[in-house]
Amino acid sequence: MATISLSLRPARPSDAPEVTHLLSGIYREERYFVGDGPASSSSLAARIGMDDPERSLYLVAARGNDVVGWCELHRSPAWRLEHVAVLTLAVSPTERRHGVGRALLRAAYDWCRRVGVLKVSLQVRAGNEAAIALYRSEGFALEGREVGQVRLERGGPFEDNLIMGKWLGDVGPAEARTA
Repeated sequence: MATISLSLRPARPSDAPEVTHLLSGIYREERYFVGDGPASSSSLAARIGMDDPERSLYLVAARGNDVVGWCELHRSPAWRLEHVAVLTLAVSPTERRHGVGRALLRAAYDWCRRVGVLKVSLQVRAGNEAAIALYRSEGFALEGREVGQVRLERGGPFEDNLIMGKWLGDVGPAEARTA
């Protein structure tokens, strides 16, 4: 049986139901995202439809007709922060550790270079060891730790939230270039 190759492409508003389904499944795992659930499919479709390609990027990874990965990057409208894009990345459980996340990241870097983004920033739960390993292997560095930021269950223990960043190329503070 032939393996269907992975394709990456800009998201379309019509992808919103499948992306929302993907994100809902990841929220149900209760191990990776912080919130209670994704925005509605119609809200996501509207965001994608109003996309300013200089300020935001929405990508899907697909195998055949199935969306198996999602990436979004957003730049602040404030000129003091527009050199930074904030990343959200999601990969279907069946596709994890098969290069989908890495492929989405590398496509995101291409967009960053095209639009003038110098740094990618993200937040990841401290217990998400696989994602942290991916980000470190891609050159992201730990920039901060929000201690006990995420409650694991109602009335239960807490988990730290990590802030990671990656400077693209030979830019950024000297300490970031030598890390």
